[in-house]
Amino acid sequence: MIPDRILIIDDQPEVRQKLDKWITHAGFGTEHAGNAAEALALVETVNFSVILLDLVLPDMDGYDLLKKLHADYPDICIIVFTGKGNSNTPELARQNGAFDFFSKPIDFNILDQKLTLAIEYYRRERETYYQMQEARENYQFSNIIGKSAGLLKVFEQIEALADTDESVLILGETGTGKELIANALHTHSSRDQKPLIVVNCGAIPENLAESELFGHEKGAFTGAQSRKIGKFERAHQSSIFLDEIGELNGIIQTKFLRVLQEKTFERIGGKEQLKTDVRIIAATNRDLRKAIDEKQFRKDLFHRLERFVIKIPPLRERTEDIPLLVEHVIKKYNGIYGKSIQNIDGDCLKKLMNYSFPGNVRELENIIINAMLFEKSESLHIDGIHEKIYEAAQDGNDMDFQGKTFREARFTFERNYFAHIVELAGGNISKGSRLAQMDRGHFRDKLKDLGLYHNGHDGNT
Repeated sequence: MIPDRILIIDDQPEVRQKLDKWITHAGFGTEHAGNAAEALALVETVNFSVILLDLVLPDMDGYDLLKKLHADYPDICIIVFTGKGNSNTPELARQNGAFDFFSKPIDFNILDQKLTLAIEYYRRERETYYQMQEARENYQFSNIIGKSAGLLKVFEQIEALADTDESVLILGETGTGKELIANALHTHSSRDQKPLIVVNCGAIPENLAESELFGHEKGAFTGAQSRKIGKFERAHQSSIFLDEIGELNGIIQTKFLRVLQEKTFERIGGKEQLKTDVRIIAATNRDLRKAIDEKQFRKDLFHRLERFVIKIPPLRERTEDIPLLVEHVIKKYNGIYGKSIQNIDGDCLKKLMNYSFPGNVRELENIIINAMLFEKSESLHIDGIHEKIYEAAQDGNDMDFQGKTFREARFTFERNYFAHIVELAGGNISKGSRLAQMDRGHFRDKLKDLGLYHNGHDGNT
């Protein structure tokens, strides 16, 4: 791995040498510049992660150089230092594009903390940059596959809402492609020059969620050894996708509501009011109205989010899209796996068309990929564990639903389906959730709702 390179800009040779010795010992590469002209020549030819910039230079005002470097190379973290500053210098430096600031004489403990934070930030930004490039290729309308009326309505909503700053709430079951829609909204907007910041609210431990979203100051709590930049701060002038927003606790919901209303927030332990220009895209598979009734979600936050709603239909309601999706997945993974599969067996396609897909498009894709790995002919066949699931679903379709309401019939079908999944998984919750292509917590809650869960299952997780 090529070490991060750091540019030292200072007109004093002894300062450059001192910094060079310390930074090299820390494992980073260095380049030196004694004035602005040398610095500008170097940044044109060398990829730097961080620049250490002294504001006092012989050929150019330090703030002018700072503004130029930040404008031309916004991905580089610039740490300003000087021995001739005043109380306003740190804020003025940040206003002109500095990532951080410290004063001379150099305290290498402070420098170590600031440099570590800057390197981590630079690496994260580069990673999200490459993810953004990939997203531009993958998240076009042509890659949201389908021709059903329900999906065409979604396309129309994306086109209407994409290049606005309006918050959007995406509703859909697990596996319907909520993140795909969020990426389409972002990549078709004027904010696509910066990466979409994605947050899975359900995957963040509750005690870390506030720090992850809003950041914290050094010393804000035990273990906070340096300042952390939160997701909302990183999403400035871009979009943030909050998946499973219904999992946020009440405190964070209140703070999030303030971001929506006032575009400001504070880091944990901080007093500074930080402004953010961010477009909110949220998603959930929960019934938020029910969550409001149960005092688990703020009513005022819900009303701020529900102004523009995109509801993704489940795959069972757009079965005409299944052949197109199957064709798309086969073409995509033929190249990845070195296969030359031309089509899918007609009987297998018929079974797919009759299957309810509780895991939606994600489940369909995983079934096709699994089958492709073991297919040796040019026609795809599906057997094994998924074949048993189809049979279970077919058994459910054969049940007598006469005289039952839709709610009663759905409950009966789901109970039979999930009972079969639990049997196939040997009572193992984690395995069962993978077979159903569902989040583990959601799968367990479903078993509880259907009266299929008992404490013994936890012993197999």
